[in-house]
Amino acid sequence: MNAREAALHALCEVDEGINLKEALGLIFERDELSEEDRALANEIAFGTLRHREEIDQIIRETFIGDFNAADSTLKNILRMAVYQYLFLDRIPVYAVVNEAVNLGRSLKEKSLINAVLRGVIRNKKVQSMREPQVWVLRKILEAYPEEGEKIIESFKNRPVPYIRINMLKANPELVEAKLKEMGIEVKEANWLSEYRRINRLGSLINNSLLKQGFISIHDEAQGMICRLVDPKPGERIVDVCSAPGSKTTYMAELMKNQGLILAGEVSSARLRLVVENAERLGLSIIKYLLADGRRYLVSDFDKVLVDAPCTNSGVIAKRPEVKERVNKKVLTRLANLQYGLLSNAAKFLRVGGVIVYSTCSILPRENEEVIERFLKENENFVLEPAKEFVPNADQYLKILPGSYNTDGVFAARLKRLK
Repeated sequence: MNAREAALHALCEVDEGINLKEALGLIFERDELSEEDRALANEIAFGTLRHREEIDQIIRETFIGDFNAADSTLKNILRMAVYQYLFLDRIPVYAVVNEAVNLGRSLKEKSLINAVLRGVIRNKKVQSMREPQVWVLRKILEAYPEEGEKIIESFKNRPVPYIRINMLKANPELVEAKLKEMGIEVKEANWLSEYRRINRLGSLINNSLLKQGFISIHDEAQGMICRLVDPKPGERIVDVCSAPGSKTTYMAELMKNQGLILAGEVSSARLRLVVENAERLGLSIIKYLLADGRRYLVSDFDKVLVDAPCTNSGVIAKRPEVKERVNKKVLTRLANLQYGLLSNAAKFLRVGGVIVYSTCSILPRENEEVIERFLKENENFVLEPAKEFVPNADQYLKILPGSYNTDGVFAARLKRLK
């Protein structure tokens, strides 16, 4: 299997409801692809999905028949080819067309593929997505009339990778030196001293720095949520939705591996990811609970993090399939789930304790509206201004995509008074 075949298989899996990252991961486990082919497969698959709406618009202008009703494989072959033609200048046009025709050989659609792509090549004008037809993008424009277009444009960019240095095990200078030896560019992050911005992940995935727990791959904006929790050595903390464990382990690092973190998760497979992360990083204060965060009851904890499942509307650059899967019904279901998790977590705290509620969504329905409802129904809680604990915040911590080359996130800090 080559890079384009891997990308095609993964995109067809997405059409069946599979997460793109998981689909590619399974393919890479099963088939031996070179690092170069893996990188190209990632580029084509994620890029095609990010730009899918405008690519489909362009294809429809030259496609013969109903493009929506076409075979999934055929549609994805054409999408991949148009993406490469429009956005990957390093790939010659003849190679784009030839590879697409080769991929479609089993479909017996050689003439159609060739005709559509030749038509696209003659029509070089790419229309910018000014009025998105995708539901979640329209909601973003409604919520952010001034910044909305910039946010949507940012989803088309390749995400900037960040690493977090495990200060309990690693020397930052030595980590940076090792990364530079590997040809990886290292820059200071926006706010947090443990984080570094790098130009690529590449061979880092299988490197000893990661495997031995000296670093983690973790977006800096996600780390800001942990800083809003403000975990201290010796405290007792619950992380209600803990998988895959990036925030759980960062809090444990900030606590200097002293105290207790109870990591809850409803999925045994996902809870296993938390265990593996903690073991890799050498963290022993984390205990594990397989349970639905809306159902169980613990008490007298100092702090609780509810990093709730969400639409992922703040990380569409990393999860482009979100655009196809989020609608009004999904948003309503998630908002109810989020409120249920937050309401139950309120019972875990001692008087004077703190809940941090967070999402990687930027939609008010999942964020401000959940907090406002909670405060209205729980008068023994107050909102503590996020700006008192983290930089670049106001009442809430809110980081929008496209602003700092990070994920988009939201978080609120709530204190129990009585």
